[in-house]
Amino acid sequence: MELLKKISFLLFVIFVLFLFIWALYLPKKESTEIIKKTLEEQKQRLDLYFQGVTLQEIVGGIKYWEIKAKTSTLDKTTGIATLKDTYGTFFENGVPTLKFLSPLAVWKMNQKEIRLKDVIGFDARSEGKVSRFLSEVGKLDITTFTLPARYQKRGEGYFFKAKNLSWRLQDQKISCGGGIWLTKGEISGLGRELQADVGLKKVLLKGNPKVVLVNRDIITIEAQAFTVDSPTDTLSADGGVTLTSDHIKIKTQKINYRQRENQIEIIKSVHITYRDILATADQALYDINRQLITLSRNTRLKRQDSVMTGDKIMVSLKDKTFKISGRTKAVISEEEFKEKK
Repeated sequence: MELLKKISFLLFVIFVLFLFIWALYLPKKESTEIIKKTLEEQKQRLDLYFQGVTLQEIVGGIKYWEIKAKTSTLDKTTGIATLKDTYGTFFENGVPTLKFLSPLAVWKMNQKEIRLKDVIGFDARSEGKVSRFLSEVGKLDITTFTLPARYQKRGEGYFFKAKNLSWRLQDQKISCGGGIWLTKGEISGLGRELQADVGLKKVLLKGNPKVVLVNRDIITIEAQAFTVDSPTDTLSADGGVTLTSDHIKIKTQKINYRQRENQIEIIKSVHITYRDILATADQALYDINRQLITLSRNTRLKRQDSVMTGDKIMVSLKDKTFKISGRTKAVISEEEFKEKK
């Protein structure tokens, strides 16, 4: 029995020594292969760096965007490319539509999403203007960029500036936020959010938006939201709309500014105030070139306790006068009658 124990102990010692020698001097081929494979995987996961790169998103033979960047890095682990000092183009049906400049762009390849920071966007028709402007100013500071008045002509081209912009292949829409500045001809708008298709056919501006029309008069418009329809050159304002021009204020629920005709169609319950005069109607037309507002349907003019009605009320912004035409009716208060005498 004692002999059996000694033999078992001796075999155990020999086995331990064999393992030690095997591990020390005879590494297995499989271990070497594992180490090689691990090193290769680490090498594959290293970020790649490019200079003067052009990236494109092409799906099913259709190009959706193209970005040229001075420098770019690619993280293969996360599938994210970071591009700096970019000049890019979004395409619609293979046609370039929206151009942009951005100091920083991020392409999430797996999600098929583009994100831009401090972006300036403009439609393809305006590329020549922007090129001339850039050649004049040299290096462009995107954060302080504003478009000079000489580049703003009626109905021509879009320009906008935003803190950030995102685009996804899923819906092919752009969404901007963080302080929007938008201009289209004499229209200049501010807001916190902008949404549009890459062709800029429909542009929605919201988030406490405000629009200024610089024409013969400077007209300020505030509303809950603005929509620009590019094919018809129409600006629509909806919800709690207030127009201010000089000392005249107009309140309504909806307006359509027809940019080609330079006219504002005022819809749904019009209220115009000027000093102590209040004019109301169901609708009105503001002819900016003639500086004339024509109210129609259920018109009513009120001053203190005097009330006048007619088929139409015409408000001359140039002369600051109110004229009633058509079938008229007037109730003059005694106080106002005494004032006229």
